[in-house]
Amino acid sequence: MSSFERVARAMKYIDSHLSEDISIERLADMFYLSPYYFHRTFSAIVGKALAEYIRDRRLERAAVLLSETDKPVIEIGLECGYDSAQAFSRAFKNCYGMPPTEYRKQGLYPTVTTVDELIVKFTNRLRGGVFVNPRITRKEKLIIAGVSGDGNRTGEVWEQFMKLYETVDIPNKLSGNGYEVRIYDNDKCTVHVGVAVSDANVDGRLSVMVLPASHYASFDVYPARGYGSENSAMDEWLANNDKGWSQRLLGGNPYVVEFYDERYKGNDDAGSIVEIWVPVKKS
Repeated sequence: MSSFERVARAMKYIDSHLSEDISIERLADMFYLSPYYFHRTFSAIVGKALAEYIRDRRLERAAVLLSETDKPVIEIGLECGYDSAQAFSRAFKNCYGMPPTEYRKQGLYPTVTTVDELIVKFTNRLRGGVFVNPRITRKEKLIIAGVSGDGNRTGEVWEQFMKLYETVDIPNKLSGNGYEVRIYDNDKCTVHVGVAVSDANVDGRLSVMVLPASHYASFDVYPARGYGSENSAMDEWLANNDKGWSQRLLGGNPYVVEFYDERYKGNDDAGSIVEIWVPVKKS
C-alpha cells in the first residue's frame, strides 16, 4: 500500500468518525506505522498536521449541519467532536469569523471538498516521484562513516559499504538509517554513503564525511514513480520559493543528502519513500 493510499484511507476514516476521539496512535496502528512516521507522512502529503486537519474537517461538517438542519447548536458541536458549547463556538468563530448561531442566521453554506477531491489535489503536487512541497528542517552537524566513490557508480559504492558494514564493528553508530551524500563539482559527482556516528573515531577501513549544521529543504521522493523529475522539481522550488531560501554550498560546491529510514523498502515498492535534503540558507 502506497503512502497516498494510506493517507486517503485515513482521511476517509476520519470523515466517518468525526464525533469520536481520533488518536494518531489508532491511525498509525491501522497502517502498521509508528505514530512518528505516520504523522510525518500525513503532514507531508496533506500539508498540515493531523490535529489541524481533523479540526478543519469537523468544523466544515458543523457548517454543513448548521446550513442543512435545524439541530440545536450544542448538538451539532457534540456531533462534531466538541465536548462543550463554548469550545465549539470558539473554534467555529476562529475558522469562519462568526459564531455558529450567526452563521446559521445569515443562511451561509460552506465550500465542501470531498476526500476524493483532496486526494486529487495532493496527487497533483507530485512531480514525477517528487513531492514538491518540502519541509524546512534543522539538522545539527552530521558525521557519516562509510565509503566514498564515483557518483556515476553509486550502486557499486553501496555494495562496497554493505560488505564492510557486515564485518566492521561501528560501536558509535547512531542508528541503522542510511545516508547518501552527493557533491557536485561541475560535471563531476562524488558520493559518500554510510551511517551516522557520534564521532569520527571509526575503523580505518571506513572514511568519514562531516556535514555542518544546516537548514534543509526536505523532499519526499517515491522511487517507484521515478527520479526523472527530481532535479528540475527541486531547482524550480529553489528558484521560486517565497521564503527567501537559497541553496547552501559545501566547499563552494552544491550537495544533497539522501536519507533512508524504515519507510524505504526498495525502489520498486509503491509505498517506498526516500527523503532528499537540499541544504538551504536565507538569501
